[in-house]
Amino acid sequence: MGGTDCGAYRVGLGVYAIGRLAGAEAAELSAHLRGCPPCRAELAELRDVAGLLARSVRAGALPAREGAGRGPRTGASRTGLSGACACGSRGPGRSR
Repeated sequence: MGGTDCGAYRVGLGVYAIGRLAGAEAAELSAHLRGCPPCRAELAELRDVAGLLARSVRAGALPAREGAGRGPRTGASRTGLSGACACGSRGPGRSR
């Protein structure tokens, strides 16, 4: 099977790596993997990456994104008050 066109199989490798490819597709890909060293190598790499991602999420290793690099939200812009403040709008549920 090593001489087959792997393109159709490679599409499902990521889903197979995380155990989410089901039924006939999984069985067909599994059969292909037995005879295709390049696809097995790619699957091993995908499983490594999937494992790292799973551990990083469980461990809470993703950094907090407070403000995404922006300064503090004060309601003011560089040219003065923000649009909602400058026009004197009370907004919903607010009275003077």
